[in-house]
Amino acid sequence: MKKKLLALGLAGMMMLGALAGCGGGDAATGDANGDAAQAGDAAGGDNGGKLKIAMSIAQRDQYLTNMEKAMTPYAESKGVEFKVFDANGDISAQIGQVQTASADKYDATIVVLVNNDAAAEVLQAAGDMPVAFVNRMPTDVSILDGKKATYVGSNELDSGKMQAEYLAEYFKEKNITAPKIVLFQGPLGQDSVVKRTQSFKQGLEDAGLTAEYVYEDTAEWDRAKAMDKFTQFLGSGKEFDAVVCNNDDMALGCIEAYTASGTTEIPVPIVGIDATETGCEAIKAGTMAFTVFQNPKAQGEGAIDAAMSMAKGEDVANIEDGVVWIPFEPVSADNVADYMG
Repeated sequence: MKKKLLALGLAGMMMLGALAGCGGGDAATGDANGDAAQAGDAAGGDNGGKLKIAMSIAQRDQYLTNMEKAMTPYAESKGVEFKVFDANGDISAQIGQVQTASADKYDATIVVLVNNDAAAEVLQAAGDMPVAFVNRMPTDVSILDGKKATYVGSNELDSGKMQAEYLAEYFKEKNITAPKIVLFQGPLGQDSVVKRTQSFKQGLEDAGLTAEYVYEDTAEWDRAKAMDKFTQFLGSGKEFDAVVCNNDDMALGCIEAYTASGTTEIPVPIVGIDATETGCEAIKAGTMAFTVFQNPKAQGEGAIDAAMSMAKGEDVANIEDGVVWIPFEPVSADNVADYMG
């Protein structure tokens, strides 16, 4: 319609000099078109108006792989060009991936941090490109302004607390006031590991229990490492009342250690976090007692929504002090069917 008006205006100027004023009106229309073009360049203009969002994922463990699988079709449904880079546990590689996304004029990037302490470096690498951190919260939350940087994820303190609440009830039913605990942690020093572990220990204390940690080590989220270390511990003959793991994969490794030893019935509760598909199957089978659902679909989709909003200069929905919270949910034999496909 604007082109038709422009053509009519030009024709009028050629035919009737008295209508020269119409040229001013058409010039204003041209300025509006220029403004629209600039707005397009600011958010997807180099891609035909389609937003380009990159993602740097810390590594492809089961949980993060599930998140990625949920994000890809969601991005497509939103008309977003979405590309994922795997940092493979290397923070230098992750920073390089963010720099590449910025140089390639992506509108925003989503980052699952390799190192929670490195968020400021990631933002520096991003330049003017907004960053939606997901799943692993930056240690320095002051950088989260909801404009250039947002975090989407769950409160890690809640997950360990839920494990403690479940086991506290179990111990009280068994009249155990000083439980002996085997504890497997993720990579030492990682923010989620620290919070899951501390909140679990604090939760038992708050329940009036005096726990003894007869074995405490890291298996770095890895099932095979947990299986190997727990097998060695079982060989020590030490008594214990429960096995607590910072994620489902390590809990499953402990279950496999029991199975390999010839044990047909798990004698103590084993608890994890994430409610992965295999974790839920283990609860249904009665080999894992409890887990905590961390919603990969909601986290991933929330990160895409936040990245899109920041790229467009819009307010991020449901944000609180730069954070979009996705609640954890307790999962036991009573409700595991609700979390299985």
